[in-house]
Amino acid sequence: MKREFKKITALLGTAVLTLSLVAGCAAPKGAEQTSGTAAKDSGSGQEIKIGFVAQLSGGGALYGKQMEQGAQLAVDEINQAGGINGKKLKLLPQDDQANPSESVKVTQKLITEDHIDAWMGTLKSSDTLTDLGITSKQNIPSFVPIAVADNITNSGYTNVFRNVSNNSMQVKALVDYILKNQPHKRIALISENTDYGRGLADTFEKNFTAGGGQITNKEFYNVGQKEFNDQLTKIKAQKPDAIVIGGLVAEGALIAKQAQELGLKFQLYSYGGFMGSAPIKLAGNAVEGLIHTEYFTPIKGDKKIEDFVNAYQKKYGEIPDSYYSAATYDAVYLYAEGLKKAGSNDLQKVNEALHTIQNYQGVMGSISFDEKGQASTKVWIGQIKDGNQVVIYRP
Repeated sequence: MKREFKKITALLGTAVLTLSLVAGCAAPKGAEQTSGTAAKDSGSGQEIKIGFVAQLSGGGALYGKQMEQGAQLAVDEINQAGGINGKKLKLLPQDDQANPSESVKVTQKLITEDHIDAWMGTLKSSDTLTDLGITSKQNIPSFVPIAVADNITNSGYTNVFRNVSNNSMQVKALVDYILKNQPHKRIALISENTDYGRGLADTFEKNFTAGGGQITNKEFYNVGQKEFNDQLTKIKAQKPDAIVIGGLVAEGALIAKQAQELGLKFQLYSYGGFMGSAPIKLAGNAVEGLIHTEYFTPIKGDKKIEDFVNAYQKKYGEIPDSYYSAATYDAVYLYAEGLKKAGSNDLQKVNEALHTIQNYQGVMGSISFDEKGQASTKVWIGQIKDGNQVVIYRP
């Protein structure tokens, strides 16, 4: 009996040792998924998956939803035309809730669980930069249609492609327009106290003073702030020719209204945050005459734009009046162009193909990628006239 027990014990010990050795040789948790994602090529699956990350709930959901709708429209059109390389595209939207940690979480999910072939996002430059640090490790083609911080395409990533002008490009366009077309030589700056806002202010000051202009004030405010009396009173005392608002429309509309209430009758300028109908709805006649940089307006006479606007309106029942939907629409078509050039959805081949794109005609104009993945898109200048957005300069 004792001898039999010893035999059983020995057999159990051998089995445990064998299992331990097998477990020890197994790949670490998540390693198999990562390897599979990175090695993926045109032979894997019948769908080409695009991970999409933006704020789809809360205060910024309006813009995130427009981004999603533009991308989905492009996906639907491409699929209806037969897909790419014999495969259909699939958009996988994720809500980052304007939360950096949530943005990282959903991006990791898209990579490790959904095994995406491409990534697109986000509304905020800071979140976009963090997420790109993740997608770059897997070499996943990553599109930045909205975020404009300069360092997004200055980070050394070879898998990142931005199809919108960066901060420096839009600031230079605005400065050049003012110096060449307007009489305003003394300008006050009021900007949000973020990397984005301070970047706008510093770049404007550098370019404007180099052109012979003078900055009378550099005032800053916090995102979410409601009262701007302190900043506007300081500006009023310096009697500038104009004010440049460096921020988004939520605070920008309040600044315009409170400036009007204080009797400030200076010309107002701003950036892409003042595109579309939102500033008119929020600030009314306080933004009448405001001039801003512009990436897209649903103008007549351009067939590419008219076709997009008509398709978007038919599908969603509204006119796309700013670049949030137009930019993501173009981004999906740019990815499709890369897939066609590569002949597969192999990550490296697609990245290499995207870098060769030159003079692609999108709804936001001609797009060519440089060696950093930054598109050489042009910046328009728009103005609010008689309660409507109009283009006053289109290069």
